[in-house]
Amino acid sequence: MESKDIIQLLRLQRHDLMNDLQIVHGYLSMGKIDKVKMKVNDILEAFHQERLLMNMNCPNFALWLLQLNWKQPNIRFNYLLHSINQDLSHIDNTLTSVGMTFVDILTMAVSNQEELVEGTIEINVISSSIELVITIQACAINKNAFKVGINNKIDNVSIHENNTNETIICTFTFPA
Repeated sequence: MESKDIIQLLRLQRHDLMNDLQIVHGYLSMGKIDKVKMKVNDILEAFHQERLLMNMNCPNFALWLLQLNWKQPNIRFNYLLHSINQDLSHIDNTLTSVGMTFVDILTMAVSNQEELVEGTIEINVISSSIELVITIQACAINKNAFKVGINNKIDNVSIHENNTNETIICTFTFPA
């Protein structure tokens, strides 16, 4: 990563924090203390998740994940890390590769490049395995092309489609 990329990442993180603080300020000026509390809790949770991400000891994956939303103009991901209290450095490159391949396939499967695709990236540590679970809202996606692309390019994946709320859940499993 070059210096200009680091500065860009810091600039975007600062921008997001300033937006959040402006929202808090607006709620305070309107006397909406309950909204202030909710927004502050959201901000604290985001920082908690970022701390967990940094403590996984997966610098390549962490950097990829932090840059993802600003490098992909029509894709937005949140991330949730569950029970991450162990060193995952042994799968850093694998997590990064799977994530990058997933986003490449997703980008090609988006039927309308103007449409925003949202999702969640989760990491669950289970006794003998680590799961990378990626959930996407599938409204603007060619689902068949997406599934074929994932199955052809990534091993150890389970794909579940929920037709009720138009989501696709992909679970990638790795040894712990």
